[in-house]
Amino acid sequence: MTKKLYKIIFIDEDKKIQTLHASKLNPSSFLGLVEISDIVFIEKSEIIITPDDGDLQQKFKNVERSFIPLNSIIRIDEVMLEKETPVIRLYSEDQNEDPS
Repeated sequence: MTKKLYKIIFIDEDKKIQTLHASKLNPSSFLGLVEISDIVFIEKSEIIITPDDGDLQQKFKNVERSFIPLNSIIRIDEVMLEKETPVIRLYSEDQNEDPS
């Protein structure tokens, strides 16, 4: 499954560099702002979640649209995302191996 998303890299209010993915990006009617909507959270790993990922998801949890100042935006990329399911091996290759 291929999906077109915008990758927005910006500096947040805590002066940290953050990355958001969204399916809609428009110039805002508010002067000097970019409107971001349909925010998508991409799981970098099914096992490991960094604290920044959780903070960002919590911060934008119920947000429909966000307006980011132009001077806070570092870069905007249009990317094609292909969802790949990682293979996680939960057993040993050698079935005769004693686990203890």
